[in-house]
Amino acid sequence: VGNNKMIDIHLHLDGSLEILDCIYLAEKYDVELGDDFPLNLFVPKDCPSLKDYLTRFSLPTDLLQNVEALKLATKSLIKKLYSLGYIYSEIRFAPLLHIRDGLTMDKVVEAVLLGLKEGLKECEDFEAGIILCCMRNASKELNKQTIELANKYKNSGVVGVDLAGDETLYPCSHYKEIFDLAKKYRLNITIHAGEATGSDEIMMALDNGAIRIGHGVHLSLEEKTINRVKENNICFEFCPTSNLQTKSLKEYEDVPLRQFLDNNIDVTINADNMTVSNVNAISEMKKMVEIFNLSKEEVNRLLTNSINHAFASQKIKNKLKEKLATRIDEYYEFLKK
Repeated sequence: VGNNKMIDIHLHLDGSLEILDCIYLAEKYDVELGDDFPLNLFVPKDCPSLKDYLTRFSLPTDLLQNVEALKLATKSLIKKLYSLGYIYSEIRFAPLLHIRDGLTMDKVVEAVLLGLKEGLKECEDFEAGIILCCMRNASKELNKQTIELANKYKNSGVVGVDLAGDETLYPCSHYKEIFDLAKKYRLNITIHAGEATGSDEIMMALDNGAIRIGHGVHLSLEEKTINRVKENNICFEFCPTSNLQTKSLKEYEDVPLRQFLDNNIDVTINADNMTVSNVNAISEMKKMVEIFNLSKEEVNRLLTNSINHAFASQKIKNKLKEKLATRIDEYYEFLKK
């Protein structure tokens, strides 16, 4: 009881594929799981870098190359979140990573949206949306197609677009044209930035129209930067464990949560990848409560930030706020256990 309050607005589909689903899909579609399965799904304790972290996605990507698999993975994740007591989530993935075996990107997106629809039908009182990721290492054509698809399906479950991938090799400024198109279509934009690099990358993401920043832990807390972030009502999607695993940060204590809260910068707590990082947003929130001794008001603020900055309709946001208001005391006690 009391844990049906969680919201996750930064969650990757491929990084959250359940072990049992992997086994089922591997048998059905004759995909090699690898000698070190299931360890090859999880990040090792001594993971040296983001580059090594990203190798954990190769098996899920191999498994998610057909309509049935994509549908199943999405539906399964929705049901998992619901069973954990979530009230809302935004699940992101890059359609261009799932076209290796001949699927069109349209078919990929339709498969995920079907999984979303079927999952939500079975999970009463739970809401979710899909974010389509452009990739930093992909061609301009494929990234443009991703934006076009987000526009095409924006009234069918797709709620926004993202840019993911190695920010050290591919700076945000290279994607101006892609995001000019997203702005033209008035799409909600979140961009991974300031995880492996510094504050400049975050500023470039804002230039590209981002209203949320994935990670963004290396924002420089100078007056000019803070003012720009606050004036534009930017929200940061923190994923603490993931940042430690990619060596973006060394310790949980290095997560700049207290500094962001003290500077009144909107920040949220999310899982990033439930399987790869072996966490969920509830365990992450518990960890933050413990490390930073968060008050009930601060927990409420973090969850309210997730609602305010969700790419959902106002009607859904109002519903989520009502749910949050009714049992925050109980939820806070649950988090402190």
